[in-house]
Amino acid sequence: MGDFELRIVKQMLKVLCCSFLFLFPVLISAQTISIDENFSDWESISSFYDDASGDNSGYPIDFKTLKIYNDDLYIYFYLEVGEEINLQEGNNISLLIDLDSNSETGEFFSGIGYEFIFNFGQRSGRFYDPQSSGFNSYDIGLVTAPTVTSSVFEMKIDRAAEIDGTSLFTSGSFDFMIRSSESNGDLLPDNGSGTLTYAFNDENIYEAENYSLKKRNPNDLRVLSYNVERDNLFNPSAKENFRRIFQAIDADIIGLEEVYENSGEQAASLIEEFLPSETGEQWYSGDVGNDNLIVSRYPVIKQKSLSGNAAYLLDLGDRKLLAVVAHPPCCQNNDGRQREIDEFMAFVRDSKSGSEFDIEENTPIVIMGDMNLVGLADQQTTLITGDITDESSYGSDFIPDWDNTNLEDLKPVNPGLPTTFTWYSSGSSFSAGRLDYMVYTGSVMEAENAFSLHTPEMHPDSLVAYGLQKEDVVLASDHLPIVGDFSFKIPTGNEETGMIPADFQLFQNYPNPFNPSTTIHFQLQRAAFIKLEIFDALGRKVETLLEGKKGGGLQAVNFDASSYSSGIYYYMLTIDEASVTKKMILVK
Repeated sequence: MGDFELRIVKQMLKVLCCSFLFLFPVLISAQTISIDENFSDWESISSFYDDASGDNSGYPIDFKTLKIYNDDLYIYFYLEVGEEINLQEGNNISLLIDLDSNSETGEFFSGIGYEFIFNFGQRSGRFYDPQSSGFNSYDIGLVTAPTVTSSVFEMKIDRAAEIDGTSLFTSGSFDFMIRSSESNGDLLPDNGSGTLTYAFNDENIYEAENYSLKKRNPNDLRVLSYNVERDNLFNPSAKENFRRIFQAIDADIIGLEEVYENSGEQAASLIEEFLPSETGEQWYSGDVGNDNLIVSRYPVIKQKSLSGNAAYLLDLGDRKLLAVVAHPPCCQNNDGRQREIDEFMAFVRDSKSGSEFDIEENTPIVIMGDMNLVGLADQQTTLITGDITDESSYGSDFIPDWDNTNLEDLKPVNPGLPTTFTWYSSGSSFSAGRLDYMVYTGSVMEAENAFSLHTPEMHPDSLVAYGLQKEDVVLASDHLPIVGDFSFKIPTGNEETGMIPADFQLFQNYPNPFNPSTTIHFQLQRAAFIKLEIFDALGRKVETLLEGKKGGGLQAVNFDASSYSSGIYYYMLTIDEASVTKKMILVK
């Protein structure tokens, strides 16, 4: 290796080290629990109580591990129940809390004098102070996950919760018990073991995840899914709420559910009113005759009704995108919901394999909508993994992503909250939960930003900054708008293994990040026909730097990005019909 090549390698190592130091502080944060169905954040939390197995007298509920955590705003619980159940119905699990740690006050049961009891299966609670008052999950900020059946659940309660003006958690600790109230049902702790006492740790401070309602990169593709509650989008009394919501989100592709009385063209016309097109733009629409519409900045070139759901093929210019907008049946209709999810997943399988829409390999796929996943977990499994339940009707299982992996589940967060709910109706007995989904092919799409907009909990300054009002979302619909910003990966080569001949090498650009120019080096051991191209985060080619035959040796090419906006870019070197791609960051 010559002096110049050695200097390039040293520069690359220096950039990598600096990048690591730049990113490292972001990775250091206080313990935070998110109610998002991903229990990995509980792994660092020690077990609070481990209940004995087999002490459930033959009933399904057999409590196992309980974990608890708190910060200054919330109390979090992790509970293993021993059997796959639906937490919000069909069980008799109750949380009993002695708020003053005095067994002589409140209602007495097995050594505890509880003022607070919440029955999860009945979705209701009672508060004794000293009179009995009823309350629901919204009164105490209770959010549980998942909404589908599981043997493990997580939940949070607001520490500042009040019932009839009385604050619940006013002392530094509380006694509690969890019971399954069948005769001789399981207790946590075991019967005769007394009560459990939890002491708050006031050193734990809640740190909300950073969020932006604006795209982090203007080149990202913003996708919005929104159940607008029985055509309420077209209700004059809700029009200004929706206007503010759509203007704050400013999506490129909009999937709408529960539009029964209005057409796709009417929806596009209304969105045009909310988000007027600039020169060269327009809103396109798709409508297959059910309640699932699409409104898009990109042409809809194919569409198909799939029972109560819809498939649309969009032309993004340099690639197509397959979008499924779905709204399977609600509530206890597990069979109907499974049947419809089987059907549209089979459609995706067939479109990938050459029938139906016959999409090209690596075509981005997004499945979005109000999935009504409040029953059996099998339906969620089918949506993400392609495990078809009724194979006799809908064909064989398949692996849905192009790289033979599952689809990615976006799980947008609620800005400022430790939750991911997408449905919120304070007048209902059902607690806020994640009913709306956006899953996508992670092999060719990168989620750069995501949120499920819940304006009541946003900071007043944020509401003003984004032109929103506190009650906008709850007045518009019982569902929240869920948003994902995506960039497109360029599936042409692997920068780790190098899918170009072994006697060629592409180096990381330097400097990186850069402004406004950077240098790209590559090594050729022999003369070859090469092409060096630049792509934006959406995978659109923005410039060809080199094209033609080059001699052997170390080559240097300058990329001047003065006319481009900040963001992620990719440079791709093609040699002898094989390619390798690397990422660079322009920061202005």
